[in-house]
Amino acid sequence: MSQSQARAGVLKLTVIAGIGLALPAAGQRTLSYTESDYNYRNGIELFEKSNYGAARYEFRQYLDRRKTSSNNTEAISADQNVVDAEYHIALASLYLDEPGSEVLVDRFVKNHSQHPKAGQLYGDLGAYYYEREDYAKAIDFLEKAIAQNSTGGQLQKNKYRLALSYFNTQDVNRALPLLNEIKLDPDAEDAPAASYYAGVINYRNNNFREATADFKRIAQNPTYQNEVPNWIAQSLYRERRFDELLTYTEPLLRRGGNSLSDVGLVTAEVYYQQGKFDKAIPYYKQYITAKGAKVPGAVKLRYGQSLFRTGKFDEAIVQLKPIASGKDTVAQYAAFTMGISYLQTQNPTYALTAFDQAGRLSFNKPIQEEAQFNHAKVQVDLNSGADAVKELTAFLQRYPDSPFENEANELLSEAYFASNNYPAAIAYIEKLKRRTPKINATYQRLTYNQAVSDYNAERYGQAQQNFDKSLSVQADAELRQQAQFWKAETYSAQKQYDTAIPLYASIAKTPGEMGAKSLYALGYAYYNKKDYPRALTYFRDFIAKGSQADDPSVVEDARVRLADTYFATKQYNEAMRTYDEVIARSRGDRDYATYQKGLILTYVGRDVEAKSEFDKLQKQYPGSRFVDDALFQTANVDFEKGAYQVAIRGFSKLITDRPKSYLIPSALLKRATAYSNLQTYDQAIADYRRILGEYGSSDQAQGALLGLQNALNDAGRPEEFSGVLGQYKKSNPGSSDVEKVEFDNAKNIYFNEKYAQAVQALLAFMQEYPASPNLSEARYYLGESYRQTKDVANALRYYNMVLTEGKSEFVTRAATRAAELETSQKNYARAVRNYQFVLAQANGKNEQVAAQLGLMNTYFVVPKLDSAAYYAREVIETGNVVPGAQNRAQLMLGKVALAKSDYKTATAEFEKTVALAKDVYGAEANYLMGEVLYRQKKYKESIATLLKFNEMFGEFDYWKGKAFILVSDNNVELNEIVQARGVLNSIIQNAEDERIVAEAKQKLAALENKN
Repeated sequence: MSQSQARAGVLKLTVIAGIGLALPAAGQRTLSYTESDYNYRNGIELFEKSNYGAARYEFRQYLDRRKTSSNNTEAISADQNVVDAEYHIALASLYLDEPGSEVLVDRFVKNHSQHPKAGQLYGDLGAYYYEREDYAKAIDFLEKAIAQNSTGGQLQKNKYRLALSYFNTQDVNRALPLLNEIKLDPDAEDAPAASYYAGVINYRNNNFREATADFKRIAQNPTYQNEVPNWIAQSLYRERRFDELLTYTEPLLRRGGNSLSDVGLVTAEVYYQQGKFDKAIPYYKQYITAKGAKVPGAVKLRYGQSLFRTGKFDEAIVQLKPIASGKDTVAQYAAFTMGISYLQTQNPTYALTAFDQAGRLSFNKPIQEEAQFNHAKVQVDLNSGADAVKELTAFLQRYPDSPFENEANELLSEAYFASNNYPAAIAYIEKLKRRTPKINATYQRLTYNQAVSDYNAERYGQAQQNFDKSLSVQADAELRQQAQFWKAETYSAQKQYDTAIPLYASIAKTPGEMGAKSLYALGYAYYNKKDYPRALTYFRDFIAKGSQADDPSVVEDARVRLADTYFATKQYNEAMRTYDEVIARSRGDRDYATYQKGLILTYVGRDVEAKSEFDKLQKQYPGSRFVDDALFQTANVDFEKGAYQVAIRGFSKLITDRPKSYLIPSALLKRATAYSNLQTYDQAIADYRRILGEYGSSDQAQGALLGLQNALNDAGRPEEFSGVLGQYKKSNPGSSDVEKVEFDNAKNIYFNEKYAQAVQALLAFMQEYPASPNLSEARYYLGESYRQTKDVANALRYYNMVLTEGKSEFVTRAATRAAELETSQKNYARAVRNYQFVLAQANGKNEQVAAQLGLMNTYFVVPKLDSAAYYAREVIETGNVVPGAQNRAQLMLGKVALAKSDYKTATAEFEKTVALAKDVYGAEANYLMGEVLYRQKKYKESIATLLKFNEMFGEFDYWKGKAFILVSDNNVELNEIVQARGVLNSIIQNAEDERIVAEAKQKLAALENKN
């Protein structure tokens, strides 16, 4: 029974007691009432109806009439009804809260000290104040009532009320003896309640054994049976009598009941302390289900940790997540446990957020330290190298004596590796006093990667030093082999073939990819030394091991070089057979092989067949860069055998049909010579003059000058040569000429990237030498300088001048630049025309592929998606002659499909890109794969794809940032708001690209406003 229930019971019993005392006096009277008796009877009835004012009036009327009708004062005072009336008047005044009511009570007790009503009145007053919860007054009257020696049940009732009054005024030392007296009285009505309150006092006084006895005494009492189990369980728990507690609570919990949730909690806590987490779990669950949102965070924490300790990591995360975002000890422990749980469920990104939360809180220092270490460790696992470097460096400074020091050093070297900051990583490891085997292995990889980076940047001396450092470590035999190979490549790049060849040879006999690559490299080393017989042997051996090469295009190239070595060693039949194999197998060199076959046939005098091959080249590969050569060689075949008229027609066809060809000067010179041989001097002289006028700086100019002199002599016009010679000297000054010096100076300013000064120098040169043969080159560099200074209009002006003149080697480069600028200005039609011009004039595959890439990108923006896809496939077919070209083209096929909302095709193309490219195009493809899944509402799959960024493309900051912003978008869609907020905060703190930071801030602000 609660205190309020106990008081309600008391109140009910008090009223009945008052009525019981009054009724016998009235019942003993006769039916012949006097008028005063009538007042007395009315007073009793009104009092019983709680009409205290009216009752008091009747009682006073009764007393007044009694005094009037009798002169015997003693008889009046001895009359029990008179005493009873005075008693009720005092009680009614009290109940009416009238001033002086307590004086009436004291007067009554003084006048009737020996009367039973005196003690009863104190008791009733005590009960009255007790029910009004005025315990101080209740105590005063109840103490007086007990002092009046009231007996029986009334005495016990007063003692009980006095005990509870003491209890409610926190005077438990005076309450407990009274309760102890009552609780053991088998006849006392309030014995159960007394036992309950005695138990509560004993519990609060840490007298748990006495409290347990008190509560067990009333365990079966209907009033207390729902509350007692919790008190007993708590008492046993505080005494650490765990076995007894479990013996008591588990049977109760098996029977069930709505009031046993606290008992379940105590049981769970016992099992938790005993490390029996599997047994604690159901009782925690029972308690949490019953209490709902009222469950304390510490209880949720222990429940979550119980789930964690039993391997139920997903369930642990669900329980811990609501409390992990707080700012107290419970939150710190919860966040740390969540971090470990996320790692166990293969969710390292969410683990980062959890460890970050735990590491920011300092309530438990060891947990904070380990959380920060684990956060950095996960960054390494996710290949977030730059972030991990910062964190681990700070960690080692913050915790110099950490138990994680050795592992942190190992991880820091790994983090440097992942961040691609190889020089810093190498320097860090070289400063360590002690290296673990793992750090040595990392050092081997770091120095190797730095050496490769140096090699790609043509820093060959540094590359050799770093390859030697890598070779000094024995950790990875395969990596040592690669270092040996690339060290040889650095020597080859410097044309130090004699130094490179022994290094290649040390690997060439080993099985696998590196052995095959070394055969290929040896072939090229000897080929470049013009030692064609040895080159032939190695190319042939490499082709035989072609299945071990990682790139089929390399095998195709080796076959071309093998054919060339047969050609160079005059093994024409073998060369022809091998070129035929190239034509049959190769994707990109069939035109070259056809051309080479034609050349061989000219060498062996099979002119008809040679011309047939050249003609085949023009028909089958009209876009080939060798078409001009085929036209030239066809005419040259006739020229060499003296068929000058036929040769003239052939050279004329090349000159007319391919006016931008690099072979125009050679064709003009050959045609002029043919005209001279036919004594058609005017035409010959015209061609010679054209060479000197339009191609004065070409290799053919000197031959044209001699030919013109002879032709003028033969034509009888020798006097004209002096003027031509003077103009030639003016256009082609010697190396000490001022014009050349000035032009070289202007170019040097440009090449030193001082573009504003270059503009002034080049303009001055062009003004000073308006007829210079270097004018086209000067205009190109001037256009480049304007482009670098963001002056698009002037850049385009000078590029177009170069294009209009159309006679220099800078034409295609100018067209390419002009196309790029037109695209940036959204002049797509002009950009397309320029790229098409480059494609038509391309002198090599590099220019061809560059133009195709430009057309691909421009058509995608227009958009003409099918055209973009066409040129993407053309690039893929041509091969990777421009670094990254195939990757860009493969990516474009995916973007075209995505633009058409063809998600299946887009995903397939992006997957190919990622597999093919570990560069920026692969990074963009990986991001777009995540976007495809996001658009399809496959949020979890999108996150899984995007999380590959750290592992595969961590160095590409922009796309990495975009990927993790998209991760946060996925989290929002999954209602993982805390996780989304954590991801965005991490981006803001760690991203280096300002565009990404700005976008993340915008996303975070929107998220905060929404929530």
